[in-house]
Amino acid sequence: MSQLQLKIESSNSSDYFDAFRKLYYHLYSNSNASRAERIIGDLSKLLLVSLCKGKDSAHGQKVDDYLSGAGSANTLLLPILKTNYSGVFGPDDKFHLDDTSLRYGLSAIAHLDLHEAKSHLLGDAFQALIGPNLRGDKGQFFTPRSIVRCMIAVLSPKAGSKVVDPACGTAGFLTETASYWESKCRKQGKLIGMDKDSDLFVFASALVELAAPNSSILNKNSLDIKALRELDESISPFNADYVLTNPPFGAKIPIKEKYILSQFDLGHNWEFSKSDNRWIKTEQVSPSQDPQILFVELCVKLLKPDGMLGIVLPEGVFGNSSAGFVMDYLRDNGEIIGLIDCPRTSFQPGTDTKTNILFYKKTPCPNNSCVKIAVALTCGHDRRGRIKKNDGTPFPDDFSAIAEDWSARGHEYWFESEISNKYYMVPRYYDRKTDLLMERDAERLSATVMSFQEMIDRGWISVRKGHEVGSEAYGTGEIPFVRTSDISNFEVSIDPTKSVSEEVFNAVRDEQNLKPGTILMVVDGRYRIGRCAILHEFNFKCIAQSHLRIITVNKGSPISSFELLYLLSLASVQRDIRSLVFIQSTLGSLGSRIKEIKIPVPQKQDTEFSAMVSSFTEALTERAKLLSILSRFEEESVEL
Repeated sequence: MSQLQLKIESSNSSDYFDAFRKLYYHLYSNSNASRAERIIGDLSKLLLVSLCKGKDSAHGQKVDDYLSGAGSANTLLLPILKTNYSGVFGPDDKFHLDDTSLRYGLSAIAHLDLHEAKSHLLGDAFQALIGPNLRGDKGQFFTPRSIVRCMIAVLSPKAGSKVVDPACGTAGFLTETASYWESKCRKQGKLIGMDKDSDLFVFASALVELAAPNSSILNKNSLDIKALRELDESISPFNADYVLTNPPFGAKIPIKEKYILSQFDLGHNWEFSKSDNRWIKTEQVSPSQDPQILFVELCVKLLKPDGMLGIVLPEGVFGNSSAGFVMDYLRDNGEIIGLIDCPRTSFQPGTDTKTNILFYKKTPCPNNSCVKIAVALTCGHDRRGRIKKNDGTPFPDDFSAIAEDWSARGHEYWFESEISNKYYMVPRYYDRKTDLLMERDAERLSATVMSFQEMIDRGWISVRKGHEVGSEAYGTGEIPFVRTSDISNFEVSIDPTKSVSEEVFNAVRDEQNLKPGTILMVVDGRYRIGRCAILHEFNFKCIAQSHLRIITVNKGSPISSFELLYLLSLASVQRDIRSLVFIQSTLGSLGSRIKEIKIPVPQKQDTEFSAMVSSFTEALTERAKLLSILSRFEEESVEL
């Protein structure tokens, strides 16, 4: 077998990423492993063997002997690991891959200068090994490095402090904290990580040893608080100065063990008291709870007084009315000091779940009147995980700028915001930057900012909901059934996938009242919320789906349909719409918040606005006319 060429001559993370990925897929295709976890576990062991090789000549000789074909991994290499990592490997640990594959892998890794590599580079490479989806069934989605660095920069751990991650994975928060201390010339503190996944535990142990040798990784179920309290003080995660974490999340992996749930206030049932205007804990233990909810309480318990927390959580925790008890628990034990709204692409392609970041201080004297809010629109990669565009330029990343802006004098990203609804804490809803951008557009267009509700009250516009016709109606006729996927570039698709009969159309025609100039807006779904299209005389005979809102500009309104459509396309208005969307897991919705949409309504004498709308109207009208003509040349399609 030819030797895999993985020589790394630089410290570029992409080099390690590519090298580990090639090695993983080679072993996946050629080894005797039946499960990907076996490969990951054995590669973690090989990385530790490589680290040991350079420490001791006797170890190095045994590794060389093994590479030459002598012995087996379990007779030559395993004793090295048990000697150097007695706290990591027990008597039952062993290699699982065949020795041919292990020699191949160790030979490849031998070309990597692990001792010179920054630990976070190895962590990135290992995440490439694990892949975006392999751990998704366990709710583990690795945190992008720029988010990790941003969270550390915001909390700015002091020299010599104790930093804990109770769901450490590949130890990204811990190794980056060590790098942060080094970059600031601060004394290294104590790093403690916990993870119950044995493979991640092995690898995290190696990375933390490279970054901060005096720190500890524990192979523990961190939700078992009673067991954690029995740990020796030298490795105890309690009395932490800082907790930084991205816990496992998801309704598909609920915690059901009553022994665990009973240890948490948030593991009990809570009821809302109208008289007290807050949630009250009951004595009844809940039958199950999502892991991220328990981790919120765990993190608070791990902190010492005045300790600080940075945690990534699904958006549902911030905006779901049934999760309001979590916010009451946090307020009872400290104060929320900052929130970051993360772009939806942050954890893609691993998961489409929308997340946000919460910063918190455990203090007996909370001051919750204002919270610092920042909104990130970009995260350095796209939905597919690509970090570079087709032209080779990198995808933009707001998190580094947000990190720098936290302590800046004049803020570009962070703004103090009053929380108007204590149970709706979705950060972008309180983003003052959106208001500033809207005000700039209003000044530029000599306009007055108005909400949809104000325009409805004045009789300028009306907003109605679309309808569902049922799948049994699909294909029964030629009337287009317009769905969210049919809305693009201000137009309705000329060839919708679904179509219905005249009978179905007539049943909702009067209620929908579609006509030329009617605007259709996407209000529910995954990615198109806020996108709009306008109907023309060529295509107004259709049915709008319930995920669309039907917007009619009424007679006597000071603005026309095309003017409203143009204003809805402004970047400031689209950002305002984005701030009103709530994403529960993967599906987003505007709901009744559509009436809160604000637009700058210009004065008629503004010549710049008039010229822009005139050009905009002409382009859309002409395109609709041409598309209508082209549709006449279409012949009936033939199914393959």
